[in-house]
Amino acid sequence: MTETMFESLRGKIALVTGASSGIGAALALRLGQLGCRVICSARGRHDLDAVVERITGAGGSALSVPADGTDADQMAALGRVVDREFGGLDLAFLNAGGNVQQASLVDSDVGDWRAALDLNVLPVFLGIQTVVPLMRKRGGGRIIYTGSAMAHYPSRNNASYCAGKAAARIVAKTAALELVDDNITVNEFIPGPVRTRQTQANYDPADPNSPFNNPAEWVKDPEDVTEMLVFLAAYPGKGPNSQVYSLARR
Repeated sequence: MTETMFESLRGKIALVTGASSGIGAALALRLGQLGCRVICSARGRHDLDAVVERITGAGGSALSVPADGTDADQMAALGRVVDREFGGLDLAFLNAGGNVQQASLVDSDVGDWRAALDLNVLPVFLGIQTVVPLMRKRGGGRIIYTGSAMAHYPSRNNASYCAGKAAARIVAKTAALELVDDNITVNEFIPGPVRTRQTQANYDPADPNSPFNNPAEWVKDPEDVTEMLVFLAAYPGKGPNSQVYSLARR
């Protein structure tokens, strides 16, 4: 895609959660290249600061604001920083989430279920709560959250993660309905299998259910998925709402 397609993003204020590595880091770097003012957020400061340094070192504008996407107080504090520094927000990419110990439904642990729901539902719920007041100040905005094909097509031995992503999907679709009058859209992006530090740590080469072992899948690097995300952010006019955009092949 040509850079001229994304001219409308220049000067936009964009928040990326889960920005310390993987898809979030690659997206933050791409937004910085396109002239966005990028707020990078994640739990750990060290890797986050490294991403910000890469953006600013290339002539872009970026700010590091550590926050745990599952913690209401930290997310509220993130919102206050964005309000103070920028006075509003145009774009939010809610990319935080994670997986826990995999097991069959019958053998899975209730603690793992709670953790999976916290990791995958709260960052979307709290993220939306945080960014909507900031977008209202700008007359609208676009929220794009990272979903999963497993919210639509569950796999064996991973029910807690599938349920967490499915619940996040309902949260986002509800928000899409409720925010129409605010000119705020909410859409889901499904990257499919992507090589990241997190996915490779959980990868089992012997697991026949893993999308990484599916010959029909496209196993991507984080940089391979950023163009779809910035395309959705730059889509002209009011843009789509309550839709699913997927790079998974199932």
